[in-house]
Amino acid sequence: MSKYPLLKFFVKEYRKKISRQLFDNAEGKIKRGPFTNMSLGSKIHWGKADVASKIFGLYESEVLDIIEHKKYDSLINLGAADGYYPIGMLMHNMVKHAYCFEENPLGKKYINENAKLNNINKGISIYGRADEQFYKQLPENTTKENNLILCDIEGGEFDVFTPDIIQTFNQSTFIIEIHDFKFDDGTMKRQALIEKFNDFDVELILSKPKQWSDIPEITSLNDNDRALVCSEGRRVLGEWLLATPR
Repeated sequence: MSKYPLLKFFVKEYRKKISRQLFDNAEGKIKRGPFTNMSLGSKIHWGKADVASKIFGLYESEVLDIIEHKKYDSLINLGAADGYYPIGMLMHNMVKHAYCFEENPLGKKYINENAKLNNINKGISIYGRADEQFYKQLPENTTKENNLILCDIEGGEFDVFTPDIIQTFNQSTFIIEIHDFKFDDGTMKRQALIEKFNDFDVELILSKPKQWSDIPEITSLNDNDRALVCSEGRRVLGEWLLATPR
């Protein structure tokens, strides 16, 4: 529990306020990065304080750096939230199809609405919660293609990615956000997950400082506001497991 819960609440609310102002100024359209010209819907169920960093291509820039200039047969997005990655990648022809797994009903609704907002009329499929059997919902032969499996399921990654799943997708690239800090035995869970990818090339990617110096809308802010816009509000330093087939 936070030592100063009220202060934490007000900081979070102020982050949302600044982010929303920049979002409205840009009319919800991404201005920078690999998803440029994608429109973000005004209805948001996840990450309301992150919309400005998405507008300027700063949000999870570590992931964007990995996928930029890449092409995959499909994106399989576990924890698709409002559809940021699926819609952005479809718009820019980075994938032929996006399979979205999202357990929150509002998230599923907004993925569909945001797809329509960006004129994505085909190439997107929306499912519910991802578990270790999620691949059985995909079309036949999808598992053997050159896919990107992008996962952010708040600790569920330690259960979902069984050795069978990893072997089933042995031609795919995995980017998995790691949430070991949520568990008392998180260090053991993290190491066990890494070891499951023994037939892949594995790299651990850590969050890095956001490069905002060439963005006038951000450089014009005062120091505190700039820091909050570039913050992703994480409890710990973000970390992703990148596993690439050999």
